[in-house]
Amino acid sequence: MKCEEIFFEKNAIIQFLGNHGRPQTKDYEFAAALILHHFCEKQWNEKCWIGFRIRSKHFNSLPAIGNEGVIGLEEIAKLFHGGVDEDSPVDFVVAKRVNMRKAQGMIFQVKRFGIGRKKKDTDELTVYLNSFPGKYAKTNTNLLVSLDDGVEVDIEKLLTGLNTAEFPFNRIIFMWLSSDEVFLKDVFPLGGMMRFPITNLY
Repeated sequence: MKCEEIFFEKNAIIQFLGNHGRPQTKDYEFAAALILHHFCEKQWNEKCWIGFRIRSKHFNSLPAIGNEGVIGLEEIAKLFHGGVDEDSPVDFVVAKRVNMRKAQGMIFQVKRFGIGRKKKDTDELTVYLNSFPGKYAKTNTNLLVSLDDGVEVDIEKLLTGLNTAEFPFNRIIFMWLSSDEVFLKDVFPLGGMMRFPITNLY
């Protein structure tokens, strides 16, 4: 299905989650987009947009697209609950604010690990990640894995067992939350860690 990319400022996503967010749904992807938006702005020291791939039939019906006009919150809610392409290997894009139709940045696929699993250890996570080469072709997308409560990971052990030669994503980033902080850990290629208060997202 043909799709187009549409970009929003972070405040539109915050308003959407506050007024229309649905607990226990894929709306966690939009919360993840806010977190990676903050990460990229810090890394690049530039203001960024958050972009999503929208089905063309929804994209073409929206007002002001291409004119950088304001899209109402109701239109955003309809898009996010019916217009976002969930079959795409791209969940969202964080892009520098250059041009609304040709913004460039980092592309992300978001996965959640831990919920509904009896085992939440390194071995289980390694098996989970090693299943991706059979599901996805090589891509320029970065993988963000949201770790639920109770997940315990030994990074060195994970990297020893990870099939990096055939791994389809450019980069693996782990994300987890405490009561008041967000943590981001570059896992592959091995990098650093960022932590910041949740209030920094708003």
